[in-house]
Amino acid sequence: MKRSARLFACLLASLSATAGNAADRAIAVSPAVQESWEFATHTTGGRLRPQLGVGFWQRASGAKPGVGSNYVSALEYQLPEAAPGRVRSASFQFSGRPSQCVGAEPVVIDVYAYAADGKVDVSDAAAGSRVAQLTASCSDNPAFARPIDVTSIVRQQSVPAGIRHIGFNIRKANNRQGPGLFTLAAGKLTVVLADLEIAKQAGAKPAMAVATPNAPAPAVGPNTQVRAIVAQSRTGVGNAPARPASGPATVRSLTRQAVPK
Repeated sequence: MKRSARLFACLLASLSATAGNAADRAIAVSPAVQESWEFATHTTGGRLRPQLGVGFWQRASGAKPGVGSNYVSALEYQLPEAAPGRVRSASFQFSGRPSQCVGAEPVVIDVYAYAADGKVDVSDAAAGSRVAQLTASCSDNPAFARPIDVTSIVRQQSVPAGIRHIGFNIRKANNRQGPGLFTLAAGKLTVVLADLEIAKQAGAKPAMAVATPNAPAPAVGPNTQVRAIVAQSRTGVGNAPARPASGPATVRSLTRQAVPK
């Protein structure tokens, strides 16, 4: 009997948890913009490339080591319309595969997030603040597939109505010896929205007023003095002057007088 009761209680708890999360809705957003920029080591400026990539590409045909191109990719996503308080979580995930990669030294990349506009621009390759650092080796296939928590910046950019974009650029982070180029798959931005704002769901009650421990006593005015004198006359306190002196000190001296026996 006790075992059945425990099983029933566990079932109820599971159903309650499921019902509590039933109002959440996960939205997987595909990139509105995909851009990959090549920055050659012997020139200034960058040029667009058809394939997303990150890392260093070593030029062949007898070029010296370190002569080639650095690749940076940028992805921009249009956010679903929602008040910031409805964003329960958000994660960004992509993946990569070695393209031209040799050596045992790991390839380290940085992921940056920025407020985007849904348009291709070379400045996207250098925008934003770092949100993650990922590492892979030349044998990792696939690579860089770890989800990145971007809840905070998605909340900052979210609006109840209107078009807003968030962007992520992926850059080489270390100066490793030899080529370390990876091709990238764009991946998706997943935003989990609640039907109601999270603060309202919590059912927070308004704060109650709390008395201050050392709060000053209320001021004693003339009316208080009169009431004290009348009370003394009714309880038989003797030796009270016919006309009390003004001020709180007089009232305190009257109340301290002993009742005659």
